[in-house]
Amino acid sequence: MRIQNSKVDIIFVQPMDMFSAVPYVKSLGHVSLLRENGYTVQLIDPAPHKLSLKEVVQIIIDSEAKLLVVSAFSSTLPFAYQLTNQVFDQCPELPIVLEGYHVNADPKILNHMQVQYGLRGDSEFALLHLCNALLRHQEFNEYTDGLVVKKKNELIANKHGVLQDVNTLPLPAYEFMAHGKYFSASTNKKLMYLFTTRGCPYDCNFCASAIQRNYRHLTEDNIIHLLKYLINDLKYEWLEFMDLTFTIHKKRIIELCNRIVEENICFEWGCETRVDLIDEEVLIAMKQAGCQKITFGVESGNEQVRYKTGKKITNQQFIDAFRLCKKYDIRTMANFIIGHPGETVEQVEESISFSKKIDPFNVFFTRMVPLPDVYIYSQAVRKGEIESDIWIQYMKGKIGHPVYYTSTIPQKKIEKLYKKALLSYYVSWSTFRKYLPLFNNPKYFFKVIIVFISFTFGKPKFK
Repeated sequence: MRIQNSKVDIIFVQPMDMFSAVPYVKSLGHVSLLRENGYTVQLIDPAPHKLSLKEVVQIIIDSEAKLLVVSAFSSTLPFAYQLTNQVFDQCPELPIVLEGYHVNADPKILNHMQVQYGLRGDSEFALLHLCNALLRHQEFNEYTDGLVVKKKNELIANKHGVLQDVNTLPLPAYEFMAHGKYFSASTNKKLMYLFTTRGCPYDCNFCASAIQRNYRHLTEDNIIHLLKYLINDLKYEWLEFMDLTFTIHKKRIIELCNRIVEENICFEWGCETRVDLIDEEVLIAMKQAGCQKITFGVESGNEQVRYKTGKKITNQQFIDAFRLCKKYDIRTMANFIIGHPGETVEQVEESISFSKKIDPFNVFFTRMVPLPDVYIYSQAVRKGEIESDIWIQYMKGKIGHPVYYTSTIPQKKIEKLYKKALLSYYVSWSTFRKYLPLFNNPKYFFKVIIVFISFTFGKPKFK
């Protein structure tokens, strides 16, 4: 890792990913906007560089930064908690800002951390406002949307910041990322993530995106500019569009794909969408533009269970969509959740069987996670199935990663079903044969095996 010798104004620390090094790009908009406004910035990405907590703390101290921004998923709260505590002990005057999904959904977490500020929603300009106030002594409005401010006896949790025109931000600062050090089970090529939209109009009851459903997108020109930067300048070979529902606007996607072909931007890519938002016309355009993989949230192989989540899509629609993707040689990934409220053993078995029936390139099974500020969490707390401070306990190391266990299936049985689901799909000749072309890279092969064993037999790990 290249460590800057010069002192910096603001230092960012990326989430310490728990299962493999995946690129966290959400903070890159913050970094680029701050640089555009004259601030010097450094970004630390611990996972791909294999940095220990002690090493990260020392880099922060050596930088003599004037402000620290720590990003955290709910799953990476323990690392953020330990990091901020240690930095506060050694640099008590250094302002610390928590950014990422958890504070976005649950700003009260700041009451249990040595952190003075948080960011919510589209917070790029909120952070700029905070930096201007703290570092340039400009007027500070503690009630700015997108900010959380902790005082001695008060927590000011303002509304989520909303950036109506996402095209007002400068190009994300991808040059700060750990190039060539990230991993995906979908490819052995040099990969990177990007967003071309924000928000999602759908309302699944388990999903963290429900807190911000205001859908907005980059212009076609800005996307093309970003793609050329990532492919031609930074030499990435595979891009993952991390938009929550990539094909919401069919016309927009077809026009974008045609433009990619016209501009001769050559790369492979994946995306995530719903099966009721694809058809032959859009798949043909996507394939011609380099699409190699589409991820679909199946959630359950039982329609009744799936409908209760708010995703009213039939099994036949999934069967037809996966068959259509095969027709155009587009790999598919199917995401399933085990342990929906009220789900039975028989219904979980249906999910395992259905995963084989639709025959995706790969499958991701996960236990139900009660993310803060979503329906599953609030209902489980109301019914006494989980404690309201479950994420605080997890953050402080008192319990393992929070999992919602439905009362209709014993906890041990859910764990057995989870292992069965993964083993029955991946420990098979048909799955091995799908992956065989990717195993020409020994390093990739061993990484896949390590991640699979960790997911299947290790302690619960979540993205």
